Amino acid sequence: MKIIVTAVLTAILCVFSTIGLAQEQNQPQASQDARTLGDLIDVLKDDALRQQLIGQLEQLRNQKQPDGQMSAETPKPAESAADTGEDDAVFSGGLATGLSQWFGDLAQRLPTAALGAPIDVKFNQAEVQVKRRLTATGAVDDLTNFGSRSLIGWAVITVAALGMFLLARRRIRTRVARGTLKRSVFRDVAVRSFYALSPLVVCIAVSLVWVAFLPYSDAGKAIFILLALPFAGAVSSASLMSALLVLLAPSKGWRLVAYAQRRLSPLVGILVGIASAGSIAIAPDIRGAIGPATSDIISLVFDIAVPVFAAVIIALHRRTVRSLIVRGYSNDSDRPVFDRAIYWIGTHWQHFGFLFVILNIGARLFGAQSGSFLTQSSLSVAVIVIAFIAVASIRRFENKRIAAANRRPQIGVRSAVVRRLSSIAYRAFQVVVIFYATVFCLGLWGLDVAGWVSSPAGLSVIGPLLSIALMMLVAWSLWVGLDAWITAALSQSQVGGTYRERSARIRTLLPLLRNVAFVVLTVLTVIGVLANLGINVAPLIAGAGVVGLAVGFGSQQLVQDVITGLFILLEDTLAIGDVIDTGDRAGTVEALTIRTVKIRDGDGALHTIPFSTVKALKNSSRGFGVYTVGITLAQDADIGKALDVFKEVGEEVRTDPKFATSIVAPLDVWGVDQVGLDGIVIKGAIKTRPLQQYGVGREINRRLNVRLQELGIPLAKRSTGWAGEKVTA
Repeated sequence: MKIIVTAVLTAILCVFSTIGLAQEQNQPQASQDARTLGDLIDVLKDDALRQQLIGQLEQLRNQKQPDGQMSAETPKPAESAADTGEDDAVFSGGLATGLSQWFGDLAQRLPTAALGAPIDVKFNQAEVQVKRRLTATGAVDDLTNFGSRSLIGWAVITVAALGMFLLARRRIRTRVARGTLKRSVFRDVAVRSFYALSPLVVCIAVSLVWVAFLPYSDAGKAIFILLALPFAGAVSSASLMSALLVLLAPSKGWRLVAYAQRRLSPLVGILVGIASAGSIAIAPDIRGAIGPATSDIISLVFDIAVPVFAAVIIALHRRTVRSLIVRGYSNDSDRPVFDRAIYWIGTHWQHFGFLFVILNIGARLFGAQSGSFLTQSSLSVAVIVIAFIAVASIRRFENKRIAAANRRPQIGVRSAVVRRLSSIAYRAFQVVVIFYATVFCLGLWGLDVAGWVSSPAGLSVIGPLLSIALMMLVAWSLWVGLDAWITAALSQSQVGGTYRERSARIRTLLPLLRNVAFVVLTVLTVIGVLANLGINVAPLIAGAGVVGLAVGFGSQQLVQDVITGLFILLEDTLAIGDVIDTGDRAGTVEALTIRTVKIRDGDGALHTIPFSTVKALKNSSRGFGVYTVGITLAQDADIGKALDVFKEVGEEVRTDPKFATSIVAPLDVWGVDQVGLDGIVIKGAIKTRPLQQYGVGREINRRLNVRLQELGIPLAKRSTGWAGEKVTA
């Protein structure tokens, strides 16, 4: 039911499209050609118009000399920057020049595009044509007789149409409940539609009977019938709109539908009536009766009035139409694509409506309009819905692919880069779909995009735009690929079923490489975009070089910091997480830039040190660590037994699972290192992993103390001097 109800809105648009198409089919190509020839014959027959045409042709001829050179009266074109030697101009070709030339061409075409001649000339032609027709022999009497007979006929037709309209309103139900069966709703809509079309049928029938029994010429019969159609068409369109809205009552609610019938349907009827009047104004019989120039002016007024009145309807009833479209739909990702498309169209329909209004007015003013506003709007909405469904389907397929890829384990840098680049391919495909939908919609509005692109003005605009788009796409692809590669390189790598952290050097240099690449790509892209926009980038680059040179001389310390930091990073002297000592500062490296290093000391303070101030650097986190173990025994202690304890404790700690992974080599007992007044010093050393020596050394010292006490091996006590020694100051 929801799909059927949704299709009703399309059906409503198709009804008005059919009306517009019927109006267009009333004027086949042969009729258009005949109308053009008729206009030319009419101008040639009229003395004033013929003289005016001859004057325009002579003025066009006099603009050039016989030798093909420009005349003295013609202003000399402005010299280009290349001719005047102004090679350093700010704007030198590119998009700016192309747009300037295109807008200049449009400005030249605008006065004559809508009517085929300037507006003042067209009004003069209309005045001459109307006067010539009114001053013809018997013209006033014929016009009086036609008006007296036709006014009565049109009054009869109006009364009959209104009577059928009121009868239709009384013969149909005024309410459809929410729980009404589908069969009853469709039967009710069919009855309403039949009565809705009755005013138009009565109008045509009464018109045919009227012209059959009264003395009208062939042209008079056609004019009488044509002038009767707009009112009847407006009444029938309003009734038909009201009837079709009933289909939405079971899903949207009768209160909303009744409000739309009361407020929206009459305005739609008026819109159809205005559009019909605009099409009738250029009918061959009407055109011959009032004159080609007058017909063109009236048609232009009605053609502009249609989109303007449509804009008023959009502004007044945007919420009503939005509720009629989106009620019952949502934009949730788990909803069908068709539901999401309808919801999106309903949410943004007023923006498309105003866009269609602008396109219609622009196409009409520039003489590119090829159909009625209602037809073009309906077909454009259909194209937009299809394009949105295609884009949403592509996006859903891409989301499924990404979800499936995320469920698989990370398999390497190459896979990550391919995934990111494939996302760009999907986005590019979506852009292509939107582009072709836009071109097709513009073609519906009479704008020949392909012809414009092949023209010099189009090439001057589309060439720089394509260059900018291609440059940004390449830069974006390079950045996405590089970012994916760096992100994957910085993440954990899987080796033999276990995850291993990346080295500190990689975690330090790759973020710097990413920042440098981003800056380089951004600068190159900006330069390329500015060049394609028509801005001369040579002075900018030269100025940047001069500024860079000045900054280099003025900030030698900064340059020294950067160069020193670059070599320190390339030589892998330190990395994030290392414990270093620069002589006056010591701590753990927390951050690195190309200029400074930030270390956290034991008190928690963060020190920022420029690389140029680092003369020597002590790194305790590289290779291995060594802890020197030493004990001082008493003079009467058993040295051999103490050395054995030294070795046993070192072996116990090395085989202890808690410390085994931290020890690189067994305890190396050096032996007796010193014999002095305070006792006998025994030393040794143990090699461990970086920064692990302190924990291992503390454990060895603890065990040595316990074992020596157990065996009764005495430690030395600090002596204050020999007995009887005389201490002198």
